[in-house]
Amino acid sequence: MPVPGPWRLWAALAVAGAAAAGLVGAGIALHDHQGKPGDGDAGQALPVAVPAAVTAPRQNGPAPAYIATLSEPTPYGAAPGGTSTGTLAATNPFGAPQVLALIDSPDGSGWLHVELPVRPNGTTGWIPARGVAISETFYRVAVSLAARTLTVTDAGRVVLTTPVGIGAQHTPTPPGDTYIWELVRPDDPGGAYGPYIFGLAEFSTAYSAFNGGDAQIGIHGQDKPGSIGQAASNGCVRLPNDVVTQLAGLLPLGTPVSIA
Repeated sequence: MPVPGPWRLWAALAVAGAAAAGLVGAGIALHDHQGKPGDGDAGQALPVAVPAAVTAPRQNGPAPAYIATLSEPTPYGAAPGGTSTGTLAATNPFGAPQVLALIDSPDGSGWLHVELPVRPNGTTGWIPARGVAISETFYRVAVSLAARTLTVTDAGRVVLTTPVGIGAQHTPTPPGDTYIWELVRPDDPGGAYGPYIFGLAEFSTAYSAFNGGDAQIGIHGQDKPGSIGQAASNGCVRLPNDVVTQLAGLLPLGTPVSIA
């Protein structure tokens, strides 16, 4: 169980271990270790924290990032009120609430401009605001591919900076703006993914599919400490295991992530 973060509301989401294990291939689809596909992929969905309810922005600091949490299957389209081009489930592939990062702050128009967890990376769309819970976070994550570092800020204040492993030359970590879509605890905390995996709402540009699902990019721990600081992964961002454990108790789903 993660250490409670600074948000107010918690939602305990009990997901059967067998069902969760069956979904991992369709969620965190990249494997950054040696062995046959699927090794170390089984995981359990964690109870996750609901980000804080909307409050006034902190004084003399950056505005918050807004997060939409769905309560039911929700259609999306390319324009407010336009033709639906797809429908999002009420939950993510691990059974936790479906969260979307807002592009802009809510404006009362009845429509929300959001980032979508679909290909191609960077796809946005509009969803109806009815029945959608809006919350906020002041946390942001920035991954520097050149420096091979990850930095977490809280309202502009640096919380931590750590070296990371990134994608190898032929399996690069895709740059762009995304967000934390999922949080998963692998069955084996000493395995290839370490104790926790943050699934991002972006996908590999080198793989179209893996292990029966889309080739999703994650930020996770590892079982090869020597890979930290190296360009050695299949596209995921590798963290020291103590750092990913710390962040699992800190960052809510929907936290913005910038990779550049």
